[in-house]
Amino acid sequence: KEWLKVLWFDEVTFLVGGRTVKQRVTRKRGERIHPICIQYQFHRGHTTPVNAWGAIGYGYKSPLIFIHGSGKRGAFTQKDYLAQVLAPYLESIVNVFAAITHLLHPSTEPLFIEDGNSAHGHKSTRNYYTQFRTKHGIILIPYPSTSPDMNPIEKCWRRIKQALHRRRHQPTTETEMEAIVLEEWDRIPQEWINELVLKQEYWITVLMERQGWSTPN
Repeated sequence: KEWLKVLWFDEVTFLVGGRTVKQRVTRKRGERIHPICIQYQFHRGHTTPVNAWGAIGYGYKSPLIFIHGSGKRGAFTQKDYLAQVLAPYLESIVNVFAAITHLLHPSTEPLFIEDGNSAHGHKSTRNYYTQFRTKHGIILIPYPSTSPDMNPIEKCWRRIKQALHRRRHQPTTETEMEAIVLEEWDRIPQEWINELVLKQEYWITVLMERQGWSTPN
């Protein structure tokens, strides 16, 4: 029952110009280097990152929020995280999830899990990001720096990436990537997310049995 009151936060990065889907080419003898028979693809060094943030819990899936990073190579920073996620969206997300949690267990307060990404500002208890969470009653479960990542939202990201790889046409711009990722995020059924949450206790047990080593999930 305790896992039903947890809301998982996480970010993911998709690369525009990364892996492309190969197509089958039928050609005649002598057409091997004909332009219409050649598949062109981007080099890894020229990829553009598209950063997205989301949250899931039992009975809840947040809107997908795209973060435009101001750091090196498009990475998002603490200022980006605060200005684009925490300040404009987090209060409403927390309130909606808290209402769902109280319907399941009236006396239960929701808990939140967020990894140790430096952009989350966990290293200090005095910075503005920590003060913001305290002000809005966001209780984070302690996250050790070497903790294995058992966040079920990772399976959501994997589902989206697998759907992207199956597409014949790969996005070539940030706008295209954001539209496709949002489409796939909306397609994830809430029932499927609920099953992930209900299986969390099982996977934690498997992790303990393997003494912290990788699990088959």
